[in-house]
Amino acid sequence: MTQSRHTKGLKNIESLYGEMGANGLKANAKLAPKFDEYICDFAYGDIYSRQSLSLLQKQIVTISSLITQGCVPKELKMHIHGGLNAGLSEEQILDICVHCLPYVGFPRVTNALETAHQAFEERKQK
Repeated sequence: MTQSRHTKGLKNIESLYGEMGANGLKANAKLAPKFDEYICDFAYGDIYSRQSLSLLQKQIVTISSLITQGCVPKELKMHIHGGLNAGLSEEQILDICVHCLPYVGFPRVTNALETAHQAFEERKQK
């Protein structure tokens, strides 16, 4: 029997974010009806369950994408934690940020670097 989208999504969220991911889904459920289901089932059940990229590679793409969007520090920090949980080092996270510099500019990369350091500090305090 194949796993449902929701089950696959929960498994990917748990793998990347642990308790932080479960708490994030609960918070998103309060924002709009079924918003948590859209995130879990579509983003993590469908997209993150595709097999051609590893979870680590998917986090590199996601972190880069969030840096280019700017103004999403909460989401960026969550995915930095996910990237670290997937096997990225702090140095690699910083290099992902710096690599975006010629494409998105100093303000967005500066914000991303600050967010990365906040995530690193949070992990040290645990």
